[in-house]
Amino acid sequence: MSALHDISSGVLVTGVGAPPGLGTLRSLRQADPELTLVAADLNALAGGLYEPGCTGTTLPSAADAEAYRSAVLKVMADHGCDTIIPGSEAEAKALAPIVDAWAKDGIRVPVPAPDVLEYGLDKGKLLSRAKARGLPIPATLQPNSVDDLDAWNGGYPCVVKPRTSRGARGVSYPANVIELAQIWTETHRDHGPCVVQQYIPGGAETVYTIGSLWREGELIVSTLHRKLQTNPPTGGVAVAGETVHDPVLMQAGLDVLQASGPWHGLAAVELKRPAAGEPAYLLEINPRMWGFGYLMTLAGLNIPALLVRMLANDPDLGNHIPGRIPPYNATRMTRTWMDVEIPVQGSQNEEDTV
Repeated sequence: MSALHDISSGVLVTGVGAPPGLGTLRSLRQADPELTLVAADLNALAGGLYEPGCTGTTLPSAADAEAYRSAVLKVMADHGCDTIIPGSEAEAKALAPIVDAWAKDGIRVPVPAPDVLEYGLDKGKLLSRAKARGLPIPATLQPNSVDDLDAWNGGYPCVVKPRTSRGARGVSYPANVIELAQIWTETHRDHGPCVVQQYIPGGAETVYTIGSLWREGELIVSTLHRKLQTNPPTGGVAVAGETVHDPVLMQAGLDVLQASGPWHGLAAVELKRPAAGEPAYLLEINPRMWGFGYLMTLAGLNIPALLVRMLANDPDLGNHIPGRIPPYNATRMTRTWMDVEIPVQGSQNEEDTV
């Protein structure tokens, strides 16, 4: 079977200061140490820029889409890369409009059409689509003003969250009607439109992620894991997790993706199931590599390597997916700090170094 460097001239992985990008880098390096890997991030001190076997570089913010795309093209040309794997929602949004145009120049961008990507960017839009398709969602209110909060009947505590956010940013848990009005007003001011949702009980271990790889609406492979611990404990970045085999949960996640597709590239659905036998409620879609992507690599299923093969139309793609169900082993993973020495820039005088 062909090696990755035989079918790709190089891969640019962005967002390497966070687990999705960092896990992608490590997965690709593990799959083929000879593959050209370029690591990029907005932050010049992002840990992934200094991964062994990778060339590190910085990119501008994707908030200015034109400047971001121009910088990406230059980096890819300078290093001979033909594939980019964006590590953040903002970068996927900046790249979505140019996927077809860049493909004509041989640049592979695994991002769905902009209207599909919106389901991974806007929780309000996703929840409305899921409700219309009869999929389980928490009781939800999408108010336009504080007066609309009078219609909330989902109980307390409830959850206030921005329609567009990352991690646990802007998420609060009002305990009564007075707190709801105050918190919603502040969150709307600071983060834009918000939703109010029913609080689903359960800790980090009740949150499941269905990760998936798609080729223009065709499902290539899907995975399932759950969080064991997050920081903060009320919800946020997962710091420990484990693989799961549960066909019912897997199908619940795929139902959400099929209702919002056709997807292309990577997409991960988060569901919360308080206990076995109860409904699994939709939380969100992340239209990128999921935070525990490297967990699956450890478990025997290297999703980033499969993505590169898929984009290159590798005829051996199917042979790299284990034939067993599920196509990964029972595995647990925890994250830990690792201190990495980085190059000193500028003056070598002690008072000028950091």
